[in-house]
Amino acid sequence: MTKIKWTQINSFDELLNLNKNYILLFKHSPRCIVSRISLSRFELGFDTKINISKFVYIDVIKMRALSNEIAKVYSVYHESPQIILFKDNNVIFQSSHSSISFSDLKNYVF
Repeated sequence: MTKIKWTQINSFDELLNLNKNYILLFKHSPRCIVSRISLSRFELGFDTKINISKFVYIDVIKMRALSNEIAKVYSVYHESPQIILFKDNNVIFQSSHSSISFSDLKNYVF
């Protein structure tokens, strides 16, 4: 079982309302084995000491419009699986597919 407390959002406004400090967004496709593996590896690397306020999960199958809106507004090419790290409503890091790693976040979160 994951130690990460995932928050699911249904609208872009919900993301904006969360985005006060460090927010991590994980775009996930439950139909994709690569996405499932990336999510599992990410959760296994979880470190409770990291200063991330919220961990947000988006199912890109169910929430494709929201995923596309985030990609458009932040000029981040849509991929799945993908993590996007926000700080005060700005993208400071993003990674996708097999490059997703929890340990990489430590270089961006202070």
